Formats: sequence, C-alpha cells, structure tokens
Amino acid sequence: MRRNSMRKQQPSQPIPPDTDHSQQTNQSDAASLPTVPAEAHQESAEKRQRGSARAGMAVIAGRTAGALSRRLHIGGGTSIIGVVAQRVYPDIVAHLATELEHGSIMVTGTNGKTTTSSFIAAILRDDGLRVWRNREGSNLVGGVASSLVIRAQPNGHLRRSGAAISILEVDEAALPKLVRAIPPRIVVFTNLFRDQLDRYGEVDSVVNKWKIAIAQLPASTTLILNADDPTITQLGENFPGRIIYYGIDDIQLEAAEPAETDTEKRYQVLDTRTCAHCGAEYEYSARFYSHMGHYYCPSCGKRRPTPDIRISRVEMESFDRIRLQIATGEEAAHEIIVPLPGLYNIYNALAAAAVAHAMKIGWDAVTTGIEQSKPVFGRGERIQVEGRTIRLLLAKNPTGFNEVLRTLFSDNSSRHILFILNDNIADGQDISWIWDVDFERAVHHIETLVVSGTRAFDLALRMQYAGVDEQKIMVVPPTPLKALKTLHTTHSRQQKKLHIRRAKKDNVEYNTQENIKLPEYVYGIKNALDGALQKTPVGETLFIVPTYTALLELHRELEQRGFTSRYWEGRDA
Repeated sequence: MRRNSMRKQQPSQPIPPDTDHSQQTNQSDAASLPTVPAEAHQESAEKRQRGSARAGMAVIAGRTAGALSRRLHIGGGTSIIGVVAQRVYPDIVAHLATELEHGSIMVTGTNGKTTTSSFIAAILRDDGLRVWRNREGSNLVGGVASSLVIRAQPNGHLRRSGAAISILEVDEAALPKLVRAIPPRIVVFTNLFRDQLDRYGEVDSVVNKWKIAIAQLPASTTLILNADDPTITQLGENFPGRIIYYGIDDIQLEAAEPAETDTEKRYQVLDTRTCAHCGAEYEYSARFYSHMGHYYCPSCGKRRPTPDIRISRVEMESFDRIRLQIATGEEAAHEIIVPLPGLYNIYNALAAAAVAHAMKIGWDAVTTGIEQSKPVFGRGERIQVEGRTIRLLLAKNPTGFNEVLRTLFSDNSSRHILFILNDNIADGQDISWIWDVDFERAVHHIETLVVSGTRAFDLALRMQYAGVDEQKIMVVPPTPLKALKTLHTTHSRQQKKLHIRRAKKDNVEYNTQENIKLPEYVYGIKNALDGALQKTPVGETLFIVPTYTALLELHRELEQRGFTSRYWEGRDA
C-alpha cells in the first residue's frame, strides 16, 4: 500500500498554524493581521497563467526540435529538446519541477551516479511509486530539462498531473545551478575522485561547488553521505537538515584482498590524503580502495562518522553475485544480493538502501528492487554478439579504472580485452592519468588485447611499460594517421618502381592498370570491435573497457548492427 503522506514533497515554506492554534487567536489579533488584496491574487494567477503559456511554447518547440533531429538522423533527438526549451523559456525546469507530486531525488558524485539512480528507481517502483529519470538526456542542466519536457504536455504542465517522483543523475559541476531550480527532497553524494582535471580541477574545487549547492538547500532536504569518503562527510558540517550516513563496517573485506606489494601501493590513488580541518594526513584502520575506508586524523581527532545504514558482511560469490548483510541502528541485518560485479557496486546498492531508509520504505522493496536490477548503460552491461558475450565496463578516471581491473583479474582468470581511450571534451583532454592506473595487474592475465580510441598509441605505450608483450597488442587508431598515409604512399611508389623494373627486365610493356597489392591499415571503432571479436573464441566473453565518449561510439556501432537497443529507450513505470 502506498504511503503518500510519507512520500509527498515537504513544503519549503513554513506550514500554516493548525486549526487549534488559530482558534486561540483573539479577534483583535485577527483584525490586526495583514490582508492580501484581491488584486494581488489576480496578479499571481495571471503570472502563473503566463508562465504556463510560455512553458507550453517551450515544450512544443523542444519536442519539435527533437523530432526534426531524429527525422534528419543527426542524433537521438533527446538533448536538443532541453536546449531549445530553455531558449524559449529559461525557467522551464523550475516551472515543471514544482509540479512533481513526490518531489525530486538528486544523485551526484564522481563514480556510481547511473547505477545508484537505477537501484533507487527499482526500489521506488517496487514500492508503488511512478518514477521518472533523466536517462534520455545528459546529467547537465540541459539533460534534466529534456527529461522534464519529454514528460510535459503542450499546455505547459506535466502529464499525469506530475504524479511521480523524479530521480535525477546530476553532474558534479551542475549541482549548484540545479538545486536553485529544483529544491530536492533528497541529495545523494556517492564519492569524490580526481576526474577530468581540465574541466573540474582538483577535488577541492568540486567540494567548494558542492558546499555552495548545499548552502542553498532548504532544511527539509535530506543529505545521503558516504561515511567512508572523507571528502563527502565534510559536506554535512553545518547543514541544518537531516543527514544519513552509509558505509561498510565489514573490515574483513580489506583482509580478503591480497597483501599489497610496493608496486601495488604506488598505484593506489589517494585523491584525498589530508584532513580538511587541520591539514594532517589521515590514517586508516581499514582501507577498501583509494581513500575509501575507516579513516581518522591523528592531529585533530576528526574521524569517520558512524553509519546510520551499514554493511556488516560482504561475501563475493561470483563475478556477478555479491551477498550483503545490511543493517540500520539496532535492527537485525537484512540479506541482499547485488547482481553486479565490483566493490563499487556494493556502495551503489548501499546508497540506494539509504534513500529507502530516508523515505521509510520497507526492506521487501529494497531487496526485490536491487536483486532484480540489471546492468545499466556501460556499467557491466551484457550484450550477445555472434555467439560471444560482450561485457561493457566504463572507466573514466584512475580510481575507476583500477577498480575495473581489480574486478576483472581478482580471480586470476585470463581475459579477452578491448581497451578504448578517448580524449574528447566529455572524457577530459588530459589523459596523463593512465600512468596512475595499475595495468601491471593485468599483465599475466591477458589472453588477447586490442587497444583503440583517439589515444590508442598512448595506451599501447602504457601497456608496454606495464610489461605486456608488444606482439600481443593490436592497435587500432580511430582514423588513418598521417604517418601511415605517408607510409602507404611510399609503399605504393616502391611497388610501382618494382613493377616497372620487372617489366623492363622481361622486355614487356608496363601495365598501368595492373593491380598493386598495398598494405592494409586497420582503423576505426568498427574494425577495433571486429578485431577483438575475432580474437575471442565463440562461447567466451570479450570485456570492453571504454572511456565515456568511446562508450557512446561503441554503443552506436552495436545499435546499428542490431545487437542492442538505444540506451535511452524505455518507459517510465
């Protein structure tokens, strides 16, 4: 049964006095209360009407632009919807968001936003709520605008009267602007790692942006914070609203990892080393990966807060099956199966359970929602291709890449691998971070290896330094390189001279139409995929680890071949 009283968005303005209190007000006090002129009510109604009219025009314009984009085959026609709608009516996001009956949940952080949002959506649907997400557009302001406009009507109002809750995956830098437009019911912070330095700057820059965003939140908002990340826990300082911390209490998880060698320690990227209060370096009683774990400051005493919802036991049963014991307060632990690989997905599932805890949703919905979840776009996604299985594992920063490698090779299995490294704006154009990735872990466990992307040769060089045999690396650049074109031309001329000499020697006329066999140079994402698949025997799995724009490009190729649907397709519950 739905508990609407629990799920309704709490008003950000003070609640008027109830009937009993109003009856205590005497007549003289009542007479002294200010009255609102009828003209003000009329003006307010007219203003709302004008806003709805502009919103209606924005909805029509945005959706028309999206339809044209699809008709002309210049994109999926999703992101452009929000861009055009905002041009027509800059306040379209705030206008539509206020109509959401159950408010909005925002999820932000460096890693885990998409999977955590998916877990939350599954839990809320299983509890009976209608859930809307911004899966169609980006996690920037324009993408959020698209997700709302797609669900709006030409009259400028949300369809179904907004009887839904929205789960918005939000880019780290976009959070301050979005919380101004949409005062969220809950904000989830997953983690903070170094990522796209040319765009975000160091982690301290992101923390400052988040603090600006939190300062704008009403006290009715609930913060869900990762207790194991010291950069995240500092966000709760001085926040007047409710805070729920989540974390892993099972220190056996650290013991389950092999003892680190000096080389492995070098590749453990700690993006946060020092206390935000006194500057002393943190010490750890347990560290799970990077700077995530049980930390404390030996100087000022700052330490990891006690989680409100915690994992008391972790059992890795197989690549795609992790058994968790989750508890809150003094309650007995509840068992949940996470059907996704990797330690990072343990945190994602726990963050989603913390949202359910904040909304007083029962454990049945939490259990079924998480256990029945499937991998989302590029995050462990499984695709069947020509008798082989493709697994897509997005990696876009050193910590994320290290965790993907740990997931792939923790059982010492040999894998068929395709790495794709791009340096487009959405990836971050500084790819020096690949030298912080522990590729040495993979050296003796690579069955076949193809590297591709705009920085394929940089990645191939990194793999050679890691110790991978050069003869085992197939490099597939995105386009023919200038050097290869020159080599191709030189080879063509040499072949032509050779044919002329042979013709003179045999005393025959040189045939200019004779076919000259030229070397073939393989390039492009299509050939990279084909090469990796050919190296992978039928019945086995090809693991593809791309950066963000590489994932989009690869997915588009798989869509065109009919192996998978477009990633944004799917209906709201």
